[in-house]
Amino acid sequence: MRLKSAIAGLCLLISTFVVAQGNSAHAAAARYEAESAAATCVGTIDANWSGFSGTGFCNTDNAVGAHAQFAVSAATAGTATLGIRFANGGTTARPADVLVDGATVQSVSFEPTGSWSSWTTKTLTVPMSAGDHIIRIRSAAATGLPNIRALKDPSVVYHNGRYHVFATTTNQSGAYSMVYLNFTDWSQANSATQHYLDQTAIGGGYKAAPQVFYFAPQQKWYLVFQTGSNAAYSTTSDISNPRSWSAPKPFYADGMPQIIRDNIGNGYWVDFWVICDSANCYLFSSDANGHLYRSETSLSNFPNGFGNTVIAMQDSARYPLWEAANVYRSASSQYLPIVEAIGSGGKRYFRSWTSPAITGPWTALAVTEASPFAGAANVTFSGTTWTRDISHGEMIRNGIDQTLPISPCGMRYLYQGKDPNAGDPYSLLPWRLGLLTQTNSTC
Repeated sequence: MRLKSAIAGLCLLISTFVVAQGNSAHAAAARYEAESAAATCVGTIDANWSGFSGTGFCNTDNAVGAHAQFAVSAATAGTATLGIRFANGGTTARPADVLVDGATVQSVSFEPTGSWSSWTTKTLTVPMSAGDHIIRIRSAAATGLPNIRALKDPSVVYHNGRYHVFATTTNQSGAYSMVYLNFTDWSQANSATQHYLDQTAIGGGYKAAPQVFYFAPQQKWYLVFQTGSNAAYSTTSDISNPRSWSAPKPFYADGMPQIIRDNIGNGYWVDFWVICDSANCYLFSSDANGHLYRSETSLSNFPNGFGNTVIAMQDSARYPLWEAANVYRSASSQYLPIVEAIGSGGKRYFRSWTSPAITGPWTALAVTEASPFAGAANVTFSGTTWTRDISHGEMIRNGIDQTLPISPCGMRYLYQGKDPNAGDPYSLLPWRLGLLTQTNSTC
């Protein structure tokens, strides 16, 4: 199979705030540092990027209303010029409102600056009376004013004329969250509003690697994800309302099944994936140690009762069966499992098999790095080759329900990639999303 990639789509640091009064070029100016006692940061004070002034910068939380706030003093009434020093290493502008004493006086957009260590100053003028004031720079979008490091692990469905994407994010501290966005066309993906799910009943703490589908027997949407200690799920009846998701519940009442404990070694229990047939539902997971596991429950008992956990596939080496397994129904009696592998030079790629049933047996389809399901060997780029990794993602499905149907014609795959020169620790790798489109479809 041959594939072509396009970029599908993320951030803001505030370091210094300068207030100058008067209209002349020689007006007196007062300087305020975001990490100082006279300032408030709804987020964290970090210092992991060069070029900032003072001893740190404000990295706000990922939410509407997240802000950096400064206590300032004006000697006389009149017009004040505000200078906001910031860095935005993302690819899109971050909208914000500027408030003086709680009243919005202006809206502003913080454009990309090229990198996290490239700082610039945004200037604007506001009316200000004599005396003490509180000036707040407040996020006007669900992305907040964050310093997001990575957008990864996407899951996607097309429903009611919109693509609904759920993904993992990490920030500059390596903390994980999940995000939701929707749009009608992939050209809009990079500018779509991002809704952070830690601001919902799903809550904070480690949650990652989402999978979304509609469970038709219950007429509910399910969001499946990992919590570090278990597979979990939340539900909603309205996929377009990110605040409607329920509080998480675990799939495994007793935690990690014994067969996984016995084989995981120094790996990690990750990347949970649900697919159902007409009688049963199956929950797949990986251990980054050469094993793909499968548990099952009846369709009528879902999401409860997962058991009978077995090793569905294994390899004597850990890298050929690494993680991020997907299983799809590609025809009425045919299934397509794909699994992420790590190849030469640490490059990620996908291997694939076919099977007449979710339970196997598996027949190799495209299983080598030289001839993968998707990887550097069969992906071309319309512009710069911005990644050599074709990693964790999901197929654009041909339906929304728990059977996960796909069409074998003109397949498209939403995936994560990264700068080939990135050498950061895993939680700080700068993953971004891309969209693969099959170019050699025969139907």
